[in-house]
Amino acid sequence: MKPNTTARRVLALLLVLTSLFSLAVPAAAYVNASSWVLVTLNEADLLGLLTDEMKDADMSEPINRLEMCYIAAIAYEKLTGNSPTPNRTDYFTDTDDPMICAAYEIGLVNGYADGSFCPEQNLTRQEFFVILSNLNRNVGMPLNLKSDFLTNFADRHKVGVWAEAAAQEMAGLGIVQGEVLGNMRYLLPESETSREQAIAMFLRCYKNANMFLQTDWITEEELEEMRAQAAAEAASSEAAQLVNYALTFVGKPYVFGANGPNSFDCSGFTRYVYAHFGYSINRVANDQVKNGTAISFNELKPGDLVCFSNTYSSSQWITHVGIYIGNGRIVHAANSTRGVTVDTITSGYYFNHYAAARRILK
Repeated sequence: MKPNTTARRVLALLLVLTSLFSLAVPAAAYVNASSWVLVTLNEADLLGLLTDEMKDADMSEPINRLEMCYIAAIAYEKLTGNSPTPNRTDYFTDTDDPMICAAYEIGLVNGYADGSFCPEQNLTRQEFFVILSNLNRNVGMPLNLKSDFLTNFADRHKVGVWAEAAAQEMAGLGIVQGEVLGNMRYLLPESETSREQAIAMFLRCYKNANMFLQTDWITEEELEEMRAQAAAEAASSEAAQLVNYALTFVGKPYVFGANGPNSFDCSGFTRYVYAHFGYSINRVANDQVKNGTAISFNELKPGDLVCFSNTYSSSQWITHVGIYIGNGRIVHAANSTRGVTVDTITSGYYFNHYAAARRILK
């Protein structure tokens, strides 16, 4: 029997309305959440940025350092594809939480001078700005402050020197907009941040960083600067040529198991580049560390192979490789999110996961 067309249309309409309603109404029963933030909370939840504990928490209460640490680490993993797995869990005297330790290794958060982290301590707004700024640096976004973005805030003098650049960045990007009291706008850097306010600002930062990662952010001018730096630091013309060649693949996609030239995984990329200059190296990262001659971090020159461990598992095997290009940076096939790109190894994630370096070129 032919189905009732009218009934099918009604059912389809009901399914569409149900889907739209589910997007407009939070999936979780957020406690004491303001009406203005409900859609934002639901979006953050749909993106997978909120832990179950956060979804059940009182949104009107201040967010603490532990909670913010978890959100930042989750966002970092989603943006970069790098798993926040710590090498150690003994950094702090008052916590061995693996996510806190991973966020510390990455460079998202810091502890205090006495060796504590104070996970249950409420987060001030300026501490929050610094964490957001650290996230931007760790996804490769440049800090470009050409204007004073705090001039409109009556309490800008209360921003700590240590948080000045982060506050400028967050205001300049529109992540933080402050609060209007009377005829003046206030940043309130020393005050605590409610969970709902923190999630709202964090979601803006996350979406901005994600948009940045979807663009061809390395310009030809920047690539030319990298080539010049490599030529200045290289031990030979061959090394400079190898770096120039490797940089021509920036923007190519990462595909696991790919050997080039249109897509690569990390070891496929390094093997392909070295092969172009007549050097045969092993295929997988954990075997490439056996090629060439061992050198120290301080001996790195453009063209050297740089090896990393514990980048997607808790093993101490070599799990990632890249080619040093000078000025503390590598070119590498990073992950499926970022493809072939350039990153620093003098701080942040890759600094903390550095394992070895090998000189392949003669």
